[in-house]
Amino acid sequence: REFRYFYPFDLRVSGKDLIQNHLTFAIYNHVAIFPQKHWPLSYRCNGHLTLNGEKMSKSTGNFKTLQQAIATFSADAMRFALADAGDTMDDANFEDATANNAILRLTKELTWAEETVAAAD
Repeated sequence: REFRYFYPFDLRVSGKDLIQNHLTFAIYNHVAIFPQKHWPLSYRCNGHLTLNGEKMSKSTGNFKTLQQAIATFSADAMRFALADAGDTMDDANFEDATANNAILRLTKELTWAEETVAAAD
């Protein structure tokens, strides 16, 4: 019963560095072991995430967790910055400046909405 709940899986998402091993063998294994009705429905690969144009690395200090970034910029600013960072096999680049600009744009938008509603009253 549990197997039928999870299979076939709709989407397997993984980094581009795993195409030649994990993802390729996942396809081979599913085709070899399971009937076609249990084969994966889709795969999605993505690039890596860089921070301000540099590879993220704990050892160099160029590293930020999602929790730290949300505490610094807010969840909404993070959504803007991550959406702007990229969505292809190329490495995405999270920029602190983009997140800061998102805070300013969101603040301006909120102010405009509040003024518009107040003027209508």
